[in-house]
Amino acid sequence: MSRKHWLAVLVFLWMSVGVVPAYAQGTPVFTDIENSPHKEAILDLHRDGVIHGFEDSRFYPQKHLTRAEAASLLVKGFHLTPIEPIALSDPQMVKSFSYSDPLGVIDESFSIPSAQDLIGHWGMNDIEGLIKVRAVGVEANTFSPDSFVTRVEWREMLAKLILGANSAAGAEELVELGLLTKEESGSAELITREEAAGSLHRILQHPDFKIVTVFATSDIHSHLEPYQPAGTEYVIGGLAKMSHILKETRKKQPNTLLVDAGDAPYNTNIGNLFEGASTIEVMNEMNYDAMVLGNHDFDFPFDVMERNAESAQFPFLSANTLYNQQKPSFLHSSVIKEVDGVRIGIVGVTDDESHYYTHPKNVEGISFIDHFEAAQREVDELREQTDVIIALAHLHGDNPVLPTKVKGIDVEIGGGQDVVDFPKLIDGTWLISPGKHAEVLNQINIQMFAGQMIGLNFAHLFMTDNLQSDPGVTGIIERYSSQLDEKMKQVIGKTEVHLDGERQTVRMKESNLGNAVADSLRELTGADIALQNGGGIRTSIPEGEITLEQIYAVLPFDNTVVMVEASGQTVWDALEHSLASYPAAAGGFLQVSGIEYTFDAAKEAGSRLVEVTIDGQPLDRARMYKVVANDFLTGGGDKFTMLKEETVLMQQTKHYLRDAFTEYVQKHGTIAPQPEGRIQILNAEE
Repeated sequence: MSRKHWLAVLVFLWMSVGVVPAYAQGTPVFTDIENSPHKEAILDLHRDGVIHGFEDSRFYPQKHLTRAEAASLLVKGFHLTPIEPIALSDPQMVKSFSYSDPLGVIDESFSIPSAQDLIGHWGMNDIEGLIKVRAVGVEANTFSPDSFVTRVEWREMLAKLILGANSAAGAEELVELGLLTKEESGSAELITREEAAGSLHRILQHPDFKIVTVFATSDIHSHLEPYQPAGTEYVIGGLAKMSHILKETRKKQPNTLLVDAGDAPYNTNIGNLFEGASTIEVMNEMNYDAMVLGNHDFDFPFDVMERNAESAQFPFLSANTLYNQQKPSFLHSSVIKEVDGVRIGIVGVTDDESHYYTHPKNVEGISFIDHFEAAQREVDELREQTDVIIALAHLHGDNPVLPTKVKGIDVEIGGGQDVVDFPKLIDGTWLISPGKHAEVLNQINIQMFAGQMIGLNFAHLFMTDNLQSDPGVTGIIERYSSQLDEKMKQVIGKTEVHLDGERQTVRMKESNLGNAVADSLRELTGADIALQNGGGIRTSIPEGEITLEQIYAVLPFDNTVVMVEASGQTVWDALEHSLASYPAAAGGFLQVSGIEYTFDAAKEAGSRLVEVTIDGQPLDRARMYKVVANDFLTGGGDKFTMLKEETVLMQQTKHYLRDAFTEYVQKHGTIAPQPEGRIQILNAEE
């Protein structure tokens, strides 16, 4: 079909069903609303960019409202984000909206059209935006965008947008608040375009009604650029895409905040090699309002955190982090942001066991107050000064526990769990699960009435490859990328096999990459046994040449190699401890060299280890062995306290793990490690 033919078709669609702007300069806005009782509402909404008319400069006020037109009105009126789906490659693919497994990824199924009959429809992006906040649904893969809307359906959409998709209250509450009239409270009659405009205008112009938009990220781990998750052929993420959405939203909705729930600056090459400065500069460009400390914010020494906090144009929050028993000058417990007269209190709390999850030297002098206690104290202080309280809580498994322990939080944004889920109402607090790795921007619209929060709507905005990027953020990232040392491209060896460093492997079973890393530690030190936590191995290496950049990506943490003397019993206890969370993909799951072990997944935690052998013989629990690990483990990280308290230091090297592995690859030239049965699992879950 020719381009000219396509344009003709598009014009036909716009004139037939569209609410699209196309007015000649100097012509009247609408020629057919002079006698409409909702004339002023229509003009006001048009001025604000909420409604448009037809190509013939008419609004057709008495035409019945279609579902597509309703979506256009509501998405624009309530400052929702239109969603642009990607092309559907598999008609049988089922739409995904969330995942509860930390190993979950955003693949193509999250970004396909929600219904077959939306493909090619003029209103598709707005309809997707309305579906995303669950104000409308899809039945049998069909939306029926051109069918008409009843008054009952219209009021239900409004109730879900204002009070929340899960709210038990409905249009009756909107009538009580004066946002709907009794006449609008609902019937099976179809609603007209002018009636919908009048209804929407009454709500948006009510002096007591306000919308505050809060965007949230979490667990970025310095994923500044798009990346390809394991097991997919799909590129996702990118802070430049997020920034474009933020800037476009702020043009129309100035009542906007942007916050982060922790673990932003480090853990990729572009983050680590600049000690987080690259991430902070990008976050400054994006105009963040606050960030809480996560456990990985302690992956570098304390002075690095201080330097990043001082360069940040937004506050670092943590109500429960102390340095030498005092609150550091660069950390804040909370911050109050006033948005269009609404006072938003933002409290930050950090997992009080964060010292277990980083290098011991990085947390020297640092202590943590009980995170529940600190949160309650700060909330109590803020309550009389604020209208809404948001908790930025990087508490991992304690995220859903916080609302049961701390009263007075309206919205909790919970970091550290790496899941994408719909909001859950727990004891009066909305818990938001904001995902990871810059894959998703979370939009929370808080509806206020007379200074009180009356509800919220929520959307996950997935950073798909078809979205536009902000050139300002792109430029910053490109500048840092160009500064990466050229030696990172240096080829140091070759692998004849794919080296599997995926989370679902290194944290749950034997990995050929885990074997090679552990072997490199034994080869460096001559130890009897090597232990390597799976959480320290961060990605895979494909078959072929191995570059220094790839090794930095696999082993990004500045952990050094340590050899200790430990009894066979201590080794046994360490292995048993590493299995406690199975089948969850725990970072403490141990990859090994020099030994083999078998465990029974069906047994209770603490009694799963069945057998450990060394050189084909049972481990002698009374004998002393030379054990090599990284200083994270020997310092008691991941709660391996036995490796700290029940061992004797033999050698504290200056080798980082990546140095040991680099030397191993260079020495061998070509490697081809295989799973060898070092870890045997009985009764494993399928």
